[in-house]
Amino acid sequence: MITQAMWTHGHTMDVEKPAQLVSTWRAGFFVRVVGRPNSTNWFHFAVPTPVIVKDKRQMTDSVMLRFRASSDFASVTNVHVYDGENRIAAHDGLDLSPSAFGFSRFDVPGKPDVRWGVGISVGVRFAGSTDAQNTLEFSSAGCDFKLLETVRLHVKVLTAPSRFTIDDMIAGMRESYEPNGFRVVHGSSENLNLPTLNVVDVGGCTRGESTAEQTALFGNRNNVGTNDVVAYFVQATNPPFNGCAAHPAGRPGAVVASGASRWTLGHEIGHVLGLNHVNDNNRLMTGNGTDNITNPPPDLATSEITTMHNSALTIDP
Repeated sequence: MITQAMWTHGHTMDVEKPAQLVSTWRAGFFVRVVGRPNSTNWFHFAVPTPVIVKDKRQMTDSVMLRFRASSDFASVTNVHVYDGENRIAAHDGLDLSPSAFGFSRFDVPGKPDVRWGVGISVGVRFAGSTDAQNTLEFSSAGCDFKLLETVRLHVKVLTAPSRFTIDDMIAGMRESYEPNGFRVVHGSSENLNLPTLNVVDVGGCTRGESTAEQTALFGNRNNVGTNDVVAYFVQATNPPFNGCAAHPAGRPGAVVASGASRWTLGHEIGHVLGLNHVNDNNRLMTGNGTDNITNPPPDLATSEITTMHNSALTIDP
């Protein structure tokens, strides 16, 4: 969900190498630049950046350009995105020469938090022999921002999973959570040497109840905030489950067995956030086992999304 879109007009553009241009004309409707034959350059746009909205830090979703070229000899070859001094996206090897003002969007992978202000740097190439061939016009540049609730996840590993990597499971969790307004932040990872808890007794795996072994395991919360959740990766549970989200009070988290599916992590953390099983194999919270999910990525229902929003564990970044 895009929460804000901020734009700047093309005539605010700064040119990195003015000597490489024949001319620059700034008008009310665009900036027109004519490049010297066989030259390259960088054009920079500073985008107004609302960093904190509703007491939450926004995320950079994507940037946009509206421009046109006089010929195929004038082209945009690079689009880089900066947050302050940090480059957060690089789209290289482009060859864009639209003949009319369009709408070109460039993704920012990982949707990072905005901290210092967004800048868009555009690499250009002028390969023509005449001014008419080497003309580019920019009308505007912009950035879309997202504002998501955040689940801060910490990983504690007794035994690494055997079927899917932890990164695979976190990616699967994000595929279900993020389209529904919840970002998953991998806060930390730690290896634990706890051989007596590697096959952990989870009893009946009943929410609100915990065994002595669960209490001991969930006591390992180094570098974990009060409202953060922890996934403990173990060899197995006793009795055998792919995972179990029962946890001691005040220590939110779940255990995940080594043979778990790609969707088990997201499913178990869903329980931690207050979700119950459903009888629908298209849904993340299917009670029929996440290995039986039939339409990946699995869905979250509207009522489940509301429950997750109301959880104290969906927090600010």
